[in-house]
Amino acid sequence: DTALWDVANKIINARGHVQLIQKETILTSDKMQYYVDDNMVQCRGSLVQLQDKERNTLRTHYLDYNTQDSIAFFSNGASMRDKDGQIIESMDGSYDARSKIFTFRNQVNMFTDSVFIKTSKLDYRASDSRADFLDRIDFWKEENMLTADGGWYLRGEETFFFRGNVHGLTKAQEGWSDSLYYYRIPNDVIMMGHAQVQDTTR
Repeated sequence: DTALWDVANKIINARGHVQLIQKETILTSDKMQYYVDDNMVQCRGSLVQLQDKERNTLRTHYLDYNTQDSIAFFSNGASMRDKDGQIIESMDGSYDARSKIFTFRNQVNMFTDSVFIKTSKLDYRASDSRADFLDRIDFWKEENMLTADGGWYLRGEETFFFRGNVHGLTKAQEGWSDSLYYYRIPNDVIMMGHAQVQDTTR
């Protein structure tokens, strides 16, 4: 709506329905401060939104965007909703528009259909709809729970892979293994390495 260009200090201040478009990335905010020499845009406001070509949408209040490297950095909390409705939240992170990778750090929560996952480090590759869990995870599906040192999730194939000290718990079963594949369709599990299962129904 309004903009002020400080020519001497090479700063552009824009306020009110501000939109920055760079190739396939659209950034909107209440206000932006563009430091021309640093190729850096600081976005602050009641709602800062970044949307990529696939309509993956990141929302936060604090975001800095480097127009030369096409990398956004967010802090103080953010939430990303992908094109299929999956939600990932964290306190800090970034988005690389060239590689199409969202990184989430600190207090990461992921919600996908009936699955909820907590971790501290997660990378989401938008082009592949792939989430990589880079640190210890806690996994819940309804009343079922699993912990592991890491793993990944391919949304297109509805496949989870967990590795390292895998421990799963349901109402009737408890299992341990070195690694584990979980295929949401047809709801099958493959345990690998040193595997052990206790089943109170058998």
